[in-house]
Amino acid sequence: MTVKDIFKLSAALIGDKVNSDPEALELSVPVMNILLQESFKCENSMRIRDGQETLASAPFVTTVEDEIPYHEELVRAAMPYGVAWQLHQDAGNFSLAATYRNMFIDAVNSCYCFQMRKYT
Repeated sequence: MTVKDIFKLSAALIGDKVNSDPEALELSVPVMNILLQESFKCENSMRIRDGQETLASAPFVTTVEDEIPYHEELVRAAMPYGVAWQLHQDAGNFSLAATYRNMFIDAVNSCYCFQMRKYT
C-alpha cells in the first residue's frame, strides 16, 4: 500500500472526500514517517515471526506514491487510524483526534503483543 492508499482509507474513516483538502494529502507524508517509527518494533516482531531479516531503522517515505514497506496486516490495521488522528488534529477536533490516536496505539499494541505472546 502507498501513503496515498492509507490516506484514502483514513478519509473514508472520517467520512471525508479524499480530494477535499490536497494539503492534507501532502501532510500525510511526514505523519506517515512518525507512524512508521512508532510501529517499528511491531514490524520487526512480524519479521521475526516470518523468518525475515529485521530492519535496522524505520523506513522513511518522501512522497504520497511511496510504498509502505511494512506487513500489510499492520499497515491496514493501524496506519489509517494514525492519519485520521492527524486530520482531526489539524481540523481542531481534538476529542476525535485523541480517539483516533488511541485507536492507532491500540492497533499497534495488539499486533505487537500478539506476536510477542507467540514467541515468549
